[in-house]
Amino acid sequence: MDYELYHDESLEGGYWHGMLLVPAEKKQEFLELLVRARKNTGYFDKIGIKDVQRKGKIYNCASAWVQIAIACLRSRTVNKEYRAYVGKQENGRAIDEPIEAYGLKFILLRESNSHKELNGYRDYASKIETTFRMGLKGGAHFLGSEDDTIDIVKIHFDGHEHYQRHVDRDRIVNRMYDMRDYFHISQHPDLIDDARSNHNDPKSQPYEDCQFLQLTDLLVGCFRTALGYKTRDIHVELALPLKRRLVDEYRKGRKRMESSRWFKSFVLSQCYLKDDGHWKFEPLQRNPVEGFQPMLWDDKFWYESSIEG
Repeated sequence: MDYELYHDESLEGGYWHGMLLVPAEKKQEFLELLVRARKNTGYFDKIGIKDVQRKGKIYNCASAWVQIAIACLRSRTVNKEYRAYVGKQENGRAIDEPIEAYGLKFILLRESNSHKELNGYRDYASKIETTFRMGLKGGAHFLGSEDDTIDIVKIHFDGHEHYQRHVDRDRIVNRMYDMRDYFHISQHPDLIDDARSNHNDPKSQPYEDCQFLQLTDLLVGCFRTALGYKTRDIHVELALPLKRRLVDEYRKGRKRMESSRWFKSFVLSQCYLKDDGHWKFEPLQRNPVEGFQPMLWDDKFWYESSIEG
């Protein structure tokens, strides 16, 4: 299946890569859900996790977007109808509506040392491109299969200014080695769009792509918060549906997830560079400062690879 990939990041407690994979054939239908939530809540400006600071229109819209994403991430459907909040309220009460499973996928990779141990790179952007490439490869290998191919036809980064240059397509595509047969990336020269994500800014990407980039920002922030790396108390409430539906079930282990409606819909991992120059990859745990118990994933399920600088 063809996917467009939307990338955003967070620098809280490590460097977090978030990658939302939207099926190209479902892109317009998914956009219509997000637009409907905007209309229902009356919020039409740029939205991101840092912008959600108090209850009100922006919180209601963000909450609807997160719950829509949870619904659309389902990889399996059952006879029972799945309902989610899309921003509609009656007499102050949230109204849920039936949502289809659109087959979205989400990859979250935390580089625990914020790239501080990476030496010998020509600039900051090359470090980001390296860990992005590794996160995408590992995530796609886990989420895809021979019966569920992943073909990346477009990659959207949320602006290039903070990298101090445009994203290097060749560094991502041409250094992606040993890819499995079910995972492909387009060789098209216009593969990457790294313009801004604010749809009110004329220098930004098209409106629909701005919406998906803003949603990716929300998802990175909510996953991070659900894993114990919060920045605001209100984000804990915003992230609660995602924590209950996705993170709490994920932490119970692989066998539990195999029977989940979200099996192979998302993957959470972290990595760091070892003293011997090899990368260590492992399941993304809750923040140890918060005193949470570790997850039950078997480390053999993950992999290690040498640095691909």
